Amino acid sequence: MESRTPSGRFSLISLLWPQLLLLLLFVALAWMADTGRPLPLIDAAPGWSDLLVLFALSELVVFAFQAMLWARRFNRLSHAVGALAEGVETEIPWQNRDDDFGRLAHNLTQLRTARRGTRAVIERSRETQIQLEQETTARRTAEDKNLLASTVYAHLDEGVLFCTINGVIEQVNPAFVRLLGYAAAQVEGKVSGEVLMPDNQALHQAIMSVLSRDGLWQGEAPLRRSDGSHLPSYLTCRAIRDEHGRYKHVMGVFQDLSEKQAARARLHELTHHDPLTGLINRASFLVTLREVLNAPRDSAQILLHIGLDRLKAVNDTLGHATGDQLLRQVANRLRGTIRSEDILARLAGDEFAILLPQVPNPEQAESIAKGLAEKLLNALRQPIHIEQGGYVLKVTASIGIALSPRDGGQADGLMQAGDLALISAKRGGRDQYAVYTPALSERIARRFGIEQGLRRALEKNELEVYMQPLVEAGSAQLRGFECLLRWKRDGQTMISPADFIPVAEEIGLIEPITTWLVGEACKHLASWRRATRRELFLSINLSPRHLLREDLPHMLLGALRNNGLDASALMLELTESGLVGGLELVRERIQQLAISGFQIAVDDFGTGHSTLGMLIELPIDKLKIDQSFVRDRIPHDPEAVKVLDAMLALARELQLHVVVEGVETAEQARFIRTRNPQAMLQGYYFDRPTSAYTWDGLLLDGSLPQYEL
Repeated sequence: MESRTPSGRFSLISLLWPQLLLLLLFVALAWMADTGRPLPLIDAAPGWSDLLVLFALSELVVFAFQAMLWARRFNRLSHAVGALAEGVETEIPWQNRDDDFGRLAHNLTQLRTARRGTRAVIERSRETQIQLEQETTARRTAEDKNLLASTVYAHLDEGVLFCTINGVIEQVNPAFVRLLGYAAAQVEGKVSGEVLMPDNQALHQAIMSVLSRDGLWQGEAPLRRSDGSHLPSYLTCRAIRDEHGRYKHVMGVFQDLSEKQAARARLHELTHHDPLTGLINRASFLVTLREVLNAPRDSAQILLHIGLDRLKAVNDTLGHATGDQLLRQVANRLRGTIRSEDILARLAGDEFAILLPQVPNPEQAESIAKGLAEKLLNALRQPIHIEQGGYVLKVTASIGIALSPRDGGQADGLMQAGDLALISAKRGGRDQYAVYTPALSERIARRFGIEQGLRRALEKNELEVYMQPLVEAGSAQLRGFECLLRWKRDGQTMISPADFIPVAEEIGLIEPITTWLVGEACKHLASWRRATRRELFLSINLSPRHLLREDLPHMLLGALRNNGLDASALMLELTESGLVGGLELVRERIQQLAISGFQIAVDDFGTGHSTLGMLIELPIDKLKIDQSFVRDRIPHDPEAVKVLDAMLALARELQLHVVVEGVETAEQARFIRTRNPQAMLQGYYFDRPTSAYTWDGLLLDGSLPQYEL
C-alpha cells in the first residue's frame, strides 16, 4: 500500500503558502506606511500607492508560476491517460502525492488495473471463441468429407462392395447395381463367391486366401451378372483391419473392362489388318509366311507380289477418296479370284501379296503361279466403276512371282525375290508378270546404283542437253531440234536414257530434271535464234507425271520468258501412257497448254500407245510416226509402206502436221518427201543426237547446216 498523508492536511497550505507569504509582506509594508517607520532592513517607508502596485505585480508573478506548475502536471497526467486509452503500459506519476494530482494519479492506477483484468477476460473469451470456431469448422469439415465420401461412393463409375473377411456381402454402391444388374437387397448378406463367381470358385478361394495372407489382391476377373452373362472387370480387393490389427472387412472395387477389351480388339485388328480393305497387313502376313515356311512339309509355296500400276496418278488427279474406293474394289477382285485357303494381304499403298501355302506338286508350282497371275491380271483389267464421282477406271497391275523352296526358304528372302520380280515386271512395261531368277538380283542392284547416282547427278552437273535436228522434207532446211537428255556419270560412263529415265520417273526426280532441261534448252535456243535469225523451235518429251502438275504451263512459260521466247518455240511430245481414268483431266491440261500457244504432238504414233480417240478428243497439232515403221523398212517393205501411207493420209484428213522418226538414208528421206513435203524428218541421216554445246559451235556464227535429199 502506498503511504499517504492525512487527507487534506497539507492540501490547503500547499496551495496557499505563496499567498500567505505575500500577505505577511504586505502587512509589514502597510505597517511601515501607516507608522512612517521603516523596518530594520529597509531605509525608507513606502507609500500606499506603491504598496498596491507592488502587491498586484507579486500576485501576477505567483499566479503565472502556479499556472505553469499545474500545466506541467496536467500534461504528464494527460499523456498517461492517452497511453492508457491506447492500451499502452506506461508509468503514472505522483501516485504518492496527497493532493488532487495524487488522487487523480491513484484513480488512473486503479483504472489501469481494472483495464488489465478486463483485457485478460476478453483475451480468454476470444481464445474460447476461436476454440469453439475451430471445433465447429472441424466438425463441419468432417461432415463435408463424409458427405463428399458418400457422394463419391454413390456416383463412382466403379462398382464397390464391402464384405466380411469371410466374403459375406455387407454393402454395395449404385454402380455395382448398375453394372451387374442385382438389387442391393438381392446380394447383401450373401457370400460374394456364390453371387459373383459361382462357376469359378477356385478363383474366389484364391482371392480370399491372398487377402487373408497379404491383405491385397488385384487382377482381371469375370463377374457374373444377374442375367447370367459375365462382365469383364479389373478387380481390386483390400482387407481392412480392426482396432486390434486383425483383418475384419474386405473392400472390393471393380472396373468395367468391356470398352477396354473392345478397344484392345480394335487395336489388334488395326495392328494386324488393313483398315481400308480389311485384309491382313504386312506385319501379319510376314508372321503367317514364317509359320508356313518353318512348318515341316514336302509341298511348295507360291508368293505373288502384286503392284498396281500408277495408283499415284489416280490419287493426284481424282483424289485420295477415289483412290481408296479403287483399292477396295481391287481387294475384292483379288479375293474373288483366289481360293479360300490362299492368304491375301495388303502390304503397302498399292501393293498386295498372295500366298499359296501348299502346292502338292513342286514341279508344277511355276505353271500354277503363272496361271493364277494371268487370271489376276485379267480380273484387274476389267473396268472399275467408282460410285462417288461416277468414274470408270481402267487399271492394270504388275505381278512378281517367287517360289519356295526354290527361290528361298526364309520369309525375308522369299519376299525379296518377289519384290525383285515385281520390279522386273514393271520395268518390262507393266500389266504383266515376271518370275524371279537369280539374274534379277544383278539387274536390280544396277538399278539401285543408278537411282543413287541420279539423285546426285543434278548437283554434280553430270546431266547434259543433247539435240537432234528436225529437217523439213520439202526444203531440206533445219527447222528445229528434239531436245534429249544424256547422263555422263562421274564424268566418264555414259548412262542410257532407257536406263535412267524410267528410274527418274519412279523416284520422282523426272520433274526437277525436266525443269532443269527446259531451262537449259531455252538458253541455247534463244542464242541460236539471235545468231541465225531463224524461228527455230524445240521439241521436248513430257512424261505422264508432268500432265498431272497444275504448274506445268507456268513452269514452261517461265523458262521461255527468262530467255525472251514465247510458247510457239516449244513443241510438247505426249503419249497415251499417262491417261488414267479417262481423258477429262488430260484434255483440260492439254487445252491449257494449247491456249498458251504451245504446239502439241502425239509421240510414237502407230505403236499402239496412241489411239484415234486421242486425236479426236485432244487439241493435237502434230503426229510423230514411230521409227519402227521407217528404219530398215521404207521403201522396200510393202506392208510398212502401206502403214506409213495410211498414217500420212490420216494426218492429212485431220489437218495435222507430221514428224517422221528413223530416217537413216537419203532414199528414205526422198520417199517421204514425195508423199508429204511438209513433213519434218528426224534420224541418223541428218545427225545423231549431239551435245547442245557442239551445236553452239555450229550455229552461233550465224550459219545453218545444209542437207541434201
